[in-house]
Amino acid sequence: MPRKPARPTFHHGDAKAAAVEAALALLAADGRDALTLRAVAGRIGVNHRALYRHFASLDALKIEVATVGFDRLATALEKLSAPDSRELVRAYARFAFAEPHLYDLIFSLPLRKWYAMADGLGPAFRRVTAASLAAVSPTKDGERQVFRLWGMTHGLIGLYRAGTWRARSDRQAVEFIAGLV
Repeated sequence: MPRKPARPTFHHGDAKAAAVEAALALLAADGRDALTLRAVAGRIGVNHRALYRHFASLDALKIEVATVGFDRLATALEKLSAPDSRELVRAYARFAFAEPHLYDLIFSLPLRKWYAMADGLGPAFRRVTAASLAAVSPTKDGERQVFRLWGMTHGLIGLYRAGTWRARSDRQAVEFIAGLV
């Protein structure tokens, strides 16, 4: 009996990078709850089981996506021309309003677990911390001030997005939050 011709195989190329980009797009379009391995696989045209070659779980994919998010936030903070507390808060809040679902994802993870890691999320989060300290003061008191600013900013962003307080625009919300510093 003649052999059947071999089925052509499909090889995506860089499935890991494509999956992270697809996850970012899915997150931006539909929010955190829409982020599943099946949905990401569907966007890049592979079977969801193929993603397990690159990510042990959905949480592992989320960590990769969060790394991109922290890199974006760090870049925004590092670009501050005259870094100070108000500019830090403005940049932080602008990021939250420009990429709300990514902001939600990155701050929904147990960050302390990855902060000290040598690669991935650790360096990205440490860049955010370093840029924040540079805007305030690289001393022990500066660390407390950064945490106070982060806490205030996160809280006010959450209240604004929940509708507890209103502004005419996200831009005005950013200025209100920065004005409290």
